[in-house]
Amino acid sequence: MKLPREAYAMWLSFDKENWTILGKDTDSMEYGLNPDVSTEKNVIGETTVVHNGFAPELSVDTYRARTEDAIYKNILDIAMNRKSDEESTGAYLLEAVLDESVDNSKTKTLTGKGWMEEVVVIPQSTGGDLSGFGIPFNINPNGGRIEGTVSVANKIPTFTPGGNTSEASFQSVKGSGGSLSD
Repeated sequence: MKLPREAYAMWLSFDKENWTILGKDTDSMEYGLNPDVSTEKNVIGETTVVHNGFAPELSVDTYRARTEDAIYKNILDIAMNRKSDEESTGAYLLEAVLDESVDNSKTKTLTGKGWMEEVVVIPQSTGGDLSGFGIPFNINPNGGRIEGTVSVANKIPTFTPGGNTSEASFQSVKGSGGSLSD
């Protein structure tokens, strides 16, 4: 079964309680894995692929500030006060691969695999065009990626760790809101 793009959803939170779904103002968004891969050939003609890991980054370059978004005050504070300290820029990213479009969670609860990780949020600019006040930002992982399950009702996620967990610090995290406008 081919999954629609809308089955892959991402939320950002600064407190693991109030989530904002990412991607409202864009028709394309991807979490770049940026693999560090090289191919080497030795003197006897053998080719070896060397994979040195990933340097993931998510660019949310079309974020339009909405006062009702759970992340709005934090993003605005970081950008306008040029904050770079860990306490201000630290957040949580929740990725989910659901069975169907996240928009269907308006009428039923969806479930799927989920991954939560600690991230650093770094605004790139302020202003933008006439479509709205833009504060594009990048998200970089900061460790502690946890695999589990996600249930989503009305676009609000609930994450339960399980499966391949590298840390036990994430307990079941139920979202309590954020921006739900379409």
